Amino acid sequence: MYTGTARSRADAQAIANAFAQEVARVRGTPLAPPPTVQVRNTPQLIFFRGDSNQVVVPWWDTAPPGMRSIFTTFAGGDAAAGEQLFRAFFNRFNIAHEMGHWFMARAGRREATQYDAENMANRWAVAFWRTQPDGERYLAMLEQMAARAADNLTDPTPAGQDPATYFGANYQALGREPLKYGYYQFRFTRDALRDRAQLDFAQMVRDPQAGR
Repeated sequence: MYTGTARSRADAQAIANAFAQEVARVRGTPLAPPPTVQVRNTPQLIFFRGDSNQVVVPWWDTAPPGMRSIFTTFAGGDAAAGEQLFRAFFNRFNIAHEMGHWFMARAGRREATQYDAENMANRWAVAFWRTQPDGERYLAMLEQMAARAADNLTDPTPAGQDPATYFGANYQALGREPLKYGYYQFRFTRDALRDRAQLDFAQMVRDPQAGR
């Protein structure tokens, strides 16, 4: 819980810095400057901007009612649980997700599809949190939350279509519909959390094929 955006931004920046430092430790040299964190609400909620090297993080206390309602839906209709889910993911876990995008961009790692890129960003996030103090306890809590959210959402993929193809072809449109986009992201996250024993951060830094 935060009483102001300054502490939220500082903690998010610390996560971004820790991710970049862990990459530098494995590589033996810094990859690139870590992004600067900004805290403000946007329709995209959270994202990495490569051109300006920024991660933009949302803020619950000034979130519009529609956004809060979406997280209540993610949590199965429980408003308090929706706020807890928002804070657990968007103030902590998803910062490492965006740092996964940072790593892939700065290291020149290219995924075959947008679906693969988003899936891998979640796997990077899980691998990172495994390196952090008390990370396993935190990830176990997230696994329960992600599984519950995934179960509360309906698959938007049209019958007979390949999910990866549909996701890539409709990526921008899906991003404007959080309940549809959330279906994929919570499943990516749930599956990465279930696979976490196989996700070794150092190996993923060294080997482009690791973590898949």
